[in-house]
Amino acid sequence: MLIDRRLKIFHTAAVIGNFTRAAAILGMTQPNVTGQIRSLEKDLGTELFIRDGRQLRLTPAGRLLRREAEELLAFDENIVREVRDSARSVRALRLGATMTCGGYVLPGLMGEYLSHTGNRVRFSLHIANTEEIEDSLKHHAYDLALVEGPFDGEFFFSRELLRDELVIAGHPSLPFWGEAGILPLSELLGSGVRFLLREPGSGTRFYFDRFCTEHRIFPDPEKTDIQEIGGFDAIKNMLEKGYGVSVISRLAIGRELAEGRLRCAVPSEGRMERPLNFIYPESDSRLFAEKFIEFCVSRVRRGGKDSPVS
Repeated sequence: MLIDRRLKIFHTAAVIGNFTRAAAILGMTQPNVTGQIRSLEKDLGTELFIRDGRQLRLTPAGRLLRREAEELLAFDENIVREVRDSARSVRALRLGATMTCGGYVLPGLMGEYLSHTGNRVRFSLHIANTEEIEDSLKHHAYDLALVEGPFDGEFFFSRELLRDELVIAGHPSLPFWGEAGILPLSELLGSGVRFLLREPGSGTRFYFDRFCTEHRIFPDPEKTDIQEIGGFDAIKNMLEKGYGVSVISRLAIGRELAEGRLRCAVPSEGRMERPLNFIYPESDSRLFAEKFIEFCVSRVRRGGKDSPVS
């Protein structure tokens, strides 16, 4: 760590909300932690915490410092990482991704890029929903992210990687599939069938909700059983057991469809498509991020059976 260690101690205590637990995480004694915090408060000329028994609450100055500390610590970590990697002739790229992108698109592309560069790149990949990824990217916790939901176009550079389609999916034995591969979503939502959907804040849920609004589909709460599930693996597991249907990325269920474990249909109201976008801020890693993006776009455009996302 290059910056004042007291900032790391403060940030840990601010996140945890307890000096004793923060000390355990940092490998310090509780009196040492409180002493470092008092020293920081003295230098800043203001209190950072309101001490209410065992609970800690941040003062307005403490809340401001926590926001700034997150960005400073991320920059600090990035500098140390780049210097160390430079000594080993290795470049590092911190990636964030939403669940569809991180689970079914990026892994193959990362593997191809490692082979292409002779393993002279070190990747880290964190997966969360779109809102969490965008917030972390704004604080420079990542160099680059691949998302399926809306994003702040004024804050980030962006480039579309590919188009993804959301489909209605469920067990092949369900009685309503028909032969055409088309289902009326509005009727299905009102039929009493259980819908397993991602949580609000995810890209998949955003596009599902927007599709319903655009096509004036307003599910009746008394006739629609919607269960919110925070992950594709859980949703697919439930679908394979016949516990309902879902609106889900075709990319996420490609293997299950090929093996006949799931079946899908498109809504009769229209196709439910969305872009998968790389987004990234202005940073020292921008040119390297754009080099990786260009590689990924070229691989996807080539397509075919050897494509990492085919």
